[in-house]
Amino acid sequence: MPRISASFIALAALTVAIGAIAGSTADPGVRSGPPAGSALRPSFTEEFDGDKLRPEVWRHAFKGCGRPGSIANRSLYGNRERQVYFDREFLGAGVEPFSLRNGVLTISARPLEPHVREKIREALNGQPNNIRNGALSQVGYSSGLITTKCSFQQTYGYFEIRARWTGGKGVWPAFWLLPAGGEWPPEIDVIEAHGDKPTVAFQSLHSKLHKPITRKVAMSGSSDQFHVYGVLWTPQTLDYYIDGIRTASIPTSADASKPMYLLANLAIGGKWPGDPDESTVMPARMEIDHIRVWRFAAQP
Repeated sequence: MPRISASFIALAALTVAIGAIAGSTADPGVRSGPPAGSALRPSFTEEFDGDKLRPEVWRHAFKGCGRPGSIANRSLYGNRERQVYFDREFLGAGVEPFSLRNGVLTISARPLEPHVREKIREALNGQPNNIRNGALSQVGYSSGLITTKCSFQQTYGYFEIRARWTGGKGVWPAFWLLPAGGEWPPEIDVIEAHGDKPTVAFQSLHSKLHKPITRKVAMSGSSDQFHVYGVLWTPQTLDYYIDGIRTASIPTSADASKPMYLLANLAIGGKWPGDPDESTVMPARMEIDHIRVWRFAAQP
């Protein structure tokens, strides 16, 4: 998702007719997986079939492995986002943004309760002045992030999510890839959306070598219906798909040819989507049916 330098994003409009998936079961007319004829095989699958997230796979902070991470690693405050990413143990606040039912993960974002605000205030007291007195001091929501940092990474292949989300200004779901080495950019955004633009998807590449490239895709159907979003990542191109139809193509930058891990999250507010208003129904939700990855049989 566009991070830190969002003010420099250049949007290129692209209108594509895309079929929608309605309900929580797969539409037989929409195929999962890489484009036909691609020589790939499965390398990662998450169907969310259990009653809780697998702790050996999914973490909830931007840095660290096996540790909860500080408050500074629980929000991208450089984007002036208004949420903190919680799990049940974080800060001892008892906030649980995740639920699993019938093979679907739901990430819920909601306004902070007074005792949670106090926990955040206490956590910020231990941070440097620029963090303590910055955008994190103005957060107003809890939400959730899942990431395979330290458990799964891959260079090239096909990366896919089947998901939907609720609408309203400031709702900002994303499925994206970041380098396992910890540097930024590059960043590959398979799908980002704004809740108040239910028929629009954003598909992007961030690079040190050029300004961010974002394709703005007009979809048929809407984001409150399940769709399959994917990217075929090769050394030459990033080909983006929605419901099996190619929607955008961006040249792969030289710095975007390294192992990357997966992230899916529901951000709230920020410089790019704007903050929630009276149209934003809370709790906001992102529902994920599956996340799947394929790798090339022979590495390109």
